[in-house]
Amino acid sequence: MKYVLLISILFVTFSVASSGATEITLNNIQKPDSAILFIVDGLGSSYFYPELTPYAIDESEISKALTRNLTSGTRLLDIRTPIPSTGQAHSVIVTGYSGANEEIVGYPDATIYDITRQHGFVNLAVMEKGDFQNLRDEQDIILFAQNNSIDKPLISIQANKAPSGIYELMYDWKMKLPEYLENRKGREKYSAYNKWGIDSANAVAVYMRKSHPSQRFLLTVNVGAIDSGGHNLGEDDYYLLIEDLDRDIYPLYTTARENNIALFFTADHGMSFATKNARRGGHASGKYAIKLESLKIPLVIMSQNTIPGVFNGEYREGDIAPTLLSVLDLPNSLQYADGKTINVKKYATIFVKADKEYSVSLWNGGQKVSESSGSELIFAGMPLNTNYTIKAVGADKTYEEKLFMDSDKLLKFDSGKGLDYRGIVAIILILFVIIGGILIIRKIKD
Repeated sequence: MKYVLLISILFVTFSVASSGATEITLNNIQKPDSAILFIVDGLGSSYFYPELTPYAIDESEISKALTRNLTSGTRLLDIRTPIPSTGQAHSVIVTGYSGANEEIVGYPDATIYDITRQHGFVNLAVMEKGDFQNLRDEQDIILFAQNNSIDKPLISIQANKAPSGIYELMYDWKMKLPEYLENRKGREKYSAYNKWGIDSANAVAVYMRKSHPSQRFLLTVNVGAIDSGGHNLGEDDYYLLIEDLDRDIYPLYTTARENNIALFFTADHGMSFATKNARRGGHASGKYAIKLESLKIPLVIMSQNTIPGVFNGEYREGDIAPTLLSVLDLPNSLQYADGKTINVKKYATIFVKADKEYSVSLWNGGQKVSESSGSELIFAGMPLNTNYTIKAVGADKTYEEKLFMDSDKLLKFDSGKGLDYRGIVAIILILFVIIGGILIIRKIKD
């Protein structure tokens, strides 16, 4: 009990010492309130993108799914994973770092979840595959499978700081899984497992909108049966599983569209087959790992503030994290990211981060269009391919920079004076609280 008291005092102190960003919206723009990151384990874009054709390792043309829902919105034609392996690829997706592994996901400021949390989001997840301890620890609550079995799945919940009612909702959905799988076998059972994951995620999104309408959230979803089907059922069932997914995901698409939630549809890696009608597929080892069918993944974005249509060019899995943050109008402050933001938005945003408070003004054509003060500012809504000048005036320094807004810009102002007075005061307060807490503990002990 005494340690809980000390931790609570420290938490309050840190909360008071920290401050959020000031958001300034220019012009009439529409941006999403929240986001869903939907990851399909083992889904190669070659198997359903209209422009692509899948080939087996022996160069024979193999089956392809017919889909209606999975290609609508903003679509990246050529995006590839650096490592077609589940744990590492998920690490790349959430960190934006091409060399990421499961350990790096646990580092401070390494993931999209660190950035969203800093800006008032809660992080929720429903994952059948791709989760690991560091990724689970990044979530405020996660419903996840402890094993990779579809015959006897073990489902669990890990909660850190869940919004009210979400734990109970996830528990209800955990108990519903047997109903989905009962009396099913083969591909039908695999599809039912995916559908349970989709329906669970949809229920979470709907509940958040109804019960916590002002709370922004990032919901991460992984469905695992397409990867399992590729490994265990073979090439002919693999493409049919994709068609089932296209059908079953429609309610989640509808929820996202009707509630202004950005939906990012992607995969960790693809899948390859040795021959047409092969009974088993692979992606991470030997001859499978170098095939484009294993490396090419989809990225389809549905959001009111993105440009619809197909984006050509070559992109990387590491570009997903900074792009997701951009669409949410959050700064790309990822500590290790080497991925780049893909310019899919209909407008550009300026992010200002400073070591102390500045008065920041934005100018266009000699006219001041906005002004605000703070140490972290977000100016959203600049028309693309326009010129702006930003001026920042502090107690001891002034900055002025001309910007061509062809993409988001992140500006950092550093006075070079070290810690400001607010930082020093915060540290002193924290030290006082620690000393006070120790004294309280000693008094309780005595």
